[in-house]
Amino acid sequence: MSGAPIPESEHKIQRPERLNLSGVLLSSVESAVLVVDTQKRVTAFSGPAERFTGRSAEEVIGQPVAVLPAALKKIVQETFASGKPVADRTIVLFPEAEEKKPVRANTSLCRDASDRPVAVVAILHDFAASRKLEERIRRLERLASIGTFSAGVAHEIKNALVAIKSFVQLQSQGNRSAELNDLFKREVERIDSLTGQLLKFAGPAKPAFSVVRIHEVIENSLRLVQHKLKTRKIDLVRALDSGTDAVRGDAKQLEQVFINLLLNAIEAMDEMGTLTVATETVLRTNQLSQFEPKGKRQQIQISIRDTGSGIPPELMGSVFVPFVTTKPEGTGLGLAITARIIQEHRGTIKVESEVNKGTRFNITLPLLKA
Repeated sequence: MSGAPIPESEHKIQRPERLNLSGVLLSSVESAVLVVDTQKRVTAFSGPAERFTGRSAEEVIGQPVAVLPAALKKIVQETFASGKPVADRTIVLFPEAEEKKPVRANTSLCRDASDRPVAVVAILHDFAASRKLEERIRRLERLASIGTFSAGVAHEIKNALVAIKSFVQLQSQGNRSAELNDLFKREVERIDSLTGQLLKFAGPAKPAFSVVRIHEVIENSLRLVQHKLKTRKIDLVRALDSGTDAVRGDAKQLEQVFINLLLNAIEAMDEMGTLTVATETVLRTNQLSQFEPKGKRQQIQISIRDTGSGIPPELMGSVFVPFVTTKPEGTGLGLAITARIIQEHRGTIKVESEVNKGTRFNITLPLLKA
């Protein structure tokens, strides 16, 4: 009867032929979809599945599962045998090919009203397409940040230009003074600094990646701030305990990150403070992004801790936002640039702080496999 609720049993697939999904539905899904029945024969094969495997639906539908690439056949048979789905597994359909293109596979076992297995549905996702989507999302995020950033830069430059305009007017009236000359020089340098940091913040998204030894980058960075440490009589504690430190990254950009954090830590401390730089190997059990396969993977964690003034609680949620700063002469751009660099290296950066007790920045970066 029209309008009557559907019995719960009818929500389950009752006959194999109901798994013959319509061509319209299959063609509307960008991921590859295929269905294999309990006779181990392919009953549905979407357009993207044809592109993934290089075989047409006419060649595959009705044929034994053996016509599928070996890796795909394996996960289908595994699902039938265990009754458990395969979730986000990376497979290579053609390992013998010169260009190996990994795909992300998911399977599920469909059952009928009597809870008997009916078919396995397999869905394949293209990593390349996922990466492109991820890059587009990151680009939009950068554009949004640049919009906020540019508005702030314009405001700062406008303030500097007011001082310069006053200087020019006074100069034209014959009012020359060393103090005004210093003011003019300082404001011009501030504009130069702002525009330089704008270029860094909004620069190309892709660093020049190579194999980088994190401990070497840290030591180089420490050498560059050694004079400031001595001047302020700050004790340096090294604890570079990570057994391995090879990452894929841009050494210059990572050095910029460490120098920025080290200088921030030094400036946050009075004399006789303590700066601790430590590394350790940790396991990542969560995804760095929604497009990355799950699973445990080794990371290097770099900690930079000071015993300085700390960050006020009201600023903790916005320390990586452009123009948020606790420094009287600061621009609030350093940590924004730092966060962008770490993001481009598929890493994470977090901050812990307590007023008058100090601040700790924790950076994690994926380690290269041995």
